[in-house]
Amino acid sequence: MKDKDKFLTLLAKNAGNVSSTCRAFNMTRRTYYNWLEDESFKAIVDEIQESLIDNAESKLQKLINEDSPVAILFYLKTRAKSRGYIERQETDITSKGEKISININLDE
Repeated sequence: MKDKDKFLTLLAKNAGNVSSTCRAFNMTRRTYYNWLEDESFKAIVDEIQESLIDNAESKLQKLINEDSPVAILFYLKTRAKSRGYIERQETDITSKGEKISININLDE
């Protein structure tokens, strides 16, 4: 098995953590970035990252199905912005005795 293949196997086991995988291989991140120039290596790295995202999304969906309010709010704030689920900061200021209300959308 080539070094790149061994690295990719360990990268997957390390949940995509590049630093810990490089340390285990006693190599620099620069070497890792050089390897990323190899299209087939980069494709597998991207696949590992996508797999981790798929796993996290599955766990989030499981929590949503279990009626977790935090999971539901997180999902709505990140995926349903078009329906108004956005964080807003409201600041009240006073100018010459008149109260002015300003809504600031932090997500835009």
